[in-house]
Amino acid sequence: MTRSDGFTLIELMIVIVIIGILSSIAIPNFIRMRDNAKEAKVKGYVHTVQLVAEDHAVRNDGHYSDAAADLQPLLPGGALLENAFTQAITEPQFGAAAVTTGQVGIMVLMQAMDPVGYTVTGFGKDNLILTIQSGD
Repeated sequence: MTRSDGFTLIELMIVIVIIGILSSIAIPNFIRMRDNAKEAKVKGYVHTVQLVAEDHAVRNDGHYSDAAADLQPLLPGGALLENAFTQAITEPQFGAAAVTTGQVGIMVLMQAMDPVGYTVTGFGKDNLILTIQSGD
């Protein structure tokens, strides 16, 4: 009887099954963590826009603005923000009247209620994730 080196078919099938089970657990967790990181980036951008609005108000005797020309120069990086979900470089929307469905990423909508305050809204993969109003 000759002895051959290597793995039997059953041993290879068991290894493939184990790899399949591990990947069925790891891949959904990886996707969920990646989406959580993208939503955290959107929250950071919303906070940045909030700071810009407050900075503008401090410089202008407490009057808020929803004009892009007033607020974009105060944003870091030349007023452009990266959409965390599409990697597109966009400008935040200032003074937008309504929120449209299906928005994702850094769709910051700033509605000034001059001179009283503002609302800044950010959207995640599936829904609204953060709204900041002045005084919050």
